[in-house]
Amino acid sequence: MSASKLNLPAIEKGATYRHTLLWKDSLNVAINLTDCTAKLQVRETIDSSIVLLELSTANLGLVITPLLGKIELYISDEATTVLTGIGGVYDLEVYFDNGDTTRLIEGKVVFKPEVTR
Repeated sequence: MSASKLNLPAIEKGATYRHTLLWKDSLNVAINLTDCTAKLQVRETIDSSIVLLELSTANLGLVITPLLGKIELYISDEATTVLTGIGGVYDLEVYFDNGDTTRLIEGKVVFKPEVTR
């Protein structure tokens, strides 16, 4: 399965960010994500060695609801305030307990500057 293209909604610096993904099969049945972990990284370009943002199940930036096939992206307002740059490219990988990895989605994301400080 190839990663689906999805440009994420803009991340507004200084504001809490939440975005929900529902992973379903071709019959509209939720993919069981029991015992899965996941990681998302944003870099300025695909080749960049600098990670601008990392969300994962380990740092609670990604929260999985297994039986619903649901992955929630979460960034606190404190964390968005310190984002640098204007955004970039990202992908989201899901790791299954049997060792399989799926690149679920990929695309672009923009960091919008904050005026009120």
